Amino acid sequence: METLSRQLGGWARWAADRLGRAEGWQLAMVAVLVLVVLPIIPAVVLLLLVAAFVVFARAWFREFTCLMRLGDDAFPGRNDKLIWAVLLIVLAPVGVWTFRSYREARWPVAKPGRAEPFDAW
Repeated sequence: METLSRQLGGWARWAADRLGRAEGWQLAMVAVLVLVVLPIIPAVVLLLLVAAFVVFARAWFREFTCLMRLGDDAFPGRNDKLIWAVLLIVLAPVGVWTFRSYREARWPVAKPGRAEPFDAW
């Protein structure tokens, strides 16, 4: 089995060989693509990060709204609702995942309710 450095070395030799045999118009096309694509990459990464944040914020809002709509009697312990709220606020990514798992295991048919102003997004 080849090591990663040998695989990369083989790829680098292949790329250098292809570039050595390239014609002028092919080199110009590569240069134009590099000049056009490289400045766009940070914008695409930023767009993906913003989209991931929006998806996470929406999931957090739905789970937190579902938690707040439940009564204290829905939980077995005295402070369970408070503990879940603290978990959702302090450890948001872990809290969303664990509360969603707990909610689906405890109330399998219950879906989080629709909140009026923010649930439209």
